[in-house]
Amino acid sequence: MTLRTRTLIASGVALVAVVLMGVVLLAQYALTASVNIAIQDVISPAVDTSAQLTLEQANASGSLSDYIMLSRDASLDEYRQTIGRATTLLDQLRDDFADDATIADLIAAARAAQRGWVKTDAEPSITLMEAGKRNRAMKETNSEESWAAYDQMVAASAGLQGALNDSRDAASSAVASVTRVFGISLLVVGLLILLGLALFYAGLRGWVLRPLRSLRGDLQLAAGEPGHTAPIRPGGPPEIRAVGVDAEFLRRSLVHEIDEAQAAKEGLVQDAPLVAAMQAELTAPAPQTGPGLVIAGSSQSAEGVVAGDWWDVVPRPGGSVAVVVADVSGHGPEASITAVRVRSIVRAGLQAGLTLESVVEMAAGSCSDDTHFVTAILIEIDTDAGTLTWCNAGHHPAIVVTRDKDSSLCEPTGPLVSSLGGAWSVRSRFFSPGDAVVAFTDGLVESRNADGDELESSTVSQFIRGMDAPVRENPDELISRLLAQVRHRASDWRRDDVTIVAAARRS
Repeated sequence: MTLRTRTLIASGVALVAVVLMGVVLLAQYALTASVNIAIQDVISPAVDTSAQLTLEQANASGSLSDYIMLSRDASLDEYRQTIGRATTLLDQLRDDFADDATIADLIAAARAAQRGWVKTDAEPSITLMEAGKRNRAMKETNSEESWAAYDQMVAASAGLQGALNDSRDAASSAVASVTRVFGISLLVVGLLILLGLALFYAGLRGWVLRPLRSLRGDLQLAAGEPGHTAPIRPGGPPEIRAVGVDAEFLRRSLVHEIDEAQAAKEGLVQDAPLVAAMQAELTAPAPQTGPGLVIAGSSQSAEGVVAGDWWDVVPRPGGSVAVVVADVSGHGPEASITAVRVRSIVRAGLQAGLTLESVVEMAAGSCSDDTHFVTAILIEIDTDAGTLTWCNAGHHPAIVVTRDKDSSLCEPTGPLVSSLGGAWSVRSRFFSPGDAVVAFTDGLVESRNADGDELESSTVSQFIRGMDAPVRENPDELISRLLAQVRHRASDWRRDDVTIVAAARRS
């Protein structure tokens, strides 16, 4: 099963689970909200209304008694107002509980009981009082029928109030129950989410991380082992397995090319000892390090195994270090012979402590009978003084990039080295910690892209300034990345020898 299919299945299951959990939680929330609204908007106000009803009926009875005993018209008015309010409260309850048959019946019973008391006690007693028959009115209001009607009204109202209280208690219990269920649902949802995360991590670890770790281990082993013979074992889901297959194919191709290169080198040593000796003489030095200074370089031949380019690093008597990059015109053995001679002269002059311009003059003197010419740049770095001094004999300008990513060029200070001679001078600038200088031959910038445009120094400078400070302070990594970017851009790589040297002051 592919990783994509597994991801789609896991995502689908997670989506369904989330939707179901969301529906359950939404239903629980809606139920809780509806019950709470019913309690707050209907049941609780109804309980208060029923209590007010009982009070109004009691006040009506008291006002009626005061009217009969004291013949006070104010008491009669008060009776009529209170019994009217009681009737209004019953009408309000009736409207609120029209859809609840049980409560509606109790309201109807309370209304009937109140009417019964009014017809049995209040209306006859008031009629007798208005006729001036106070004694008969007192007998009427204290009769067994009147008290029975009153008790029935009080009982009906109390029954209604009790039923409303029970309804509110039942609703509150329902809210508590729903709230518990809601809390349990949230807990279950949380546990399911944690379980889902655990399953996701387990799947990620088993399907992706473990195969990637295994693939990385094989790649590291194949890259670090001499000859790169350790096989890369494809594994895991199809997507990662495909990467492993491609990596193994690349490893086999590299091993094949290494074998061919080794065979070619052995043939060169056996059949062309002079050329092999020249190659050894022009072999660049190992990366150099000094107090706060790191230097590295690379040289690639356009034809065969011997390049007309060369570079060198020479310690100076005063403690400074000289970096040399040179390019002999033409290719092949003739250019290499000139390169060997000029390199030896330049190295000897630098080791002797001669000035940079004097060394270039010596090199020019040795080319008086040559048909080849040489471009060269000599850069002297003094870390104690924090300076960079150069003599550029018609060579492509080196690029200095500061710690703040400002760039400048080490422009030519004289003509190229040839039988025509010439005069050369030197220039200097500050070279602070975090700064880097990159010198190269024109083979780097003569490569063309798909549109036929050559690489310019500004683009090379842009590539270098785009690198992070740790990369710029690591010349070997800087060169590797710069060559990779330029080679990726070029459509005609290897049209000329390419030599590049970088020196950096560590921060």
